[in-house]
Amino acid sequence: YMDEAFAAAPVQLAEGHAALHGKRPAEDADPGRIICSCFSVGENTIRKAIAGGCDSAPALGVKLRCGTNCGSCVPELKALLG
Repeated sequence: YMDEAFAAAPVQLAEGHAALHGKRPAEDADPGRIICSCFSVGENTIRKAIAGGCDSAPALGVKLRCGTNCGSCVPELKALLG
């Protein structure tokens, strides 16, 4: 899979990040605008997690890892949580 992932060009940020972690990106998922640069977590992915029951920045961190590295996205996570 790795050869296939890096042979295609251009590689989108989320696709490259997934490939580096040995995962296939979701074919039909649009992560949206990247909110967490450390883990390439997009706004649509975060909104989906919120709709699925994540009700705090720490809960989003457990589910998606966003906000658990440098922390610069935590204010935006809180804004999305409302």
